[in-house]
Amino acid sequence: MLLNEYLKKTNRSVYSLSKSSNVPYTTVLSICRGKANIDECRVGTLRALSNALGVSLLDLINGDLKPNIRTFIDDSIELDVASLPLPLQKTIKELEEYDASGDSAFYACADTMLLMADRYLASGAINSATYEKLARRYPIG
Repeated sequence: MLLNEYLKKTNRSVYSLSKSSNVPYTTVLSICRGKANIDECRVGTLRALSNALGVSLLDLINGDLKPNIRTFIDDSIELDVASLPLPLQKTIKELEEYDASGDSAFYACADTMLLMADRYLASGAINSATYEKLARRYPIG
């Protein structure tokens, strides 16, 4: 599977891969569009991409990318994210990206989200039922 197909299947953007790997956006985009041959990339670039994707360097080079998506989010718990305060919405979007890529940074982000939710609960911006849904849908491990 080519890199652009892998990103689509794992619900990840070129931009997020660029940021998490510290590989320039234009480089990642060129690889995804086939304008840059992955066989001609520098080893450091390939290593950074493979680390950010959580795949082996050899699998990246050979195009043997198989989504190994772990799911941290409990989708059985329904939550209206659009009704939440904007900072919580942004953090939840980040959680969704971590979940889609199987990144264990999900747990640290979920912990931060729950700390934010604590503050919003104390201020009355969200109610206790919403807080409970957040805590169950996005577990901290």
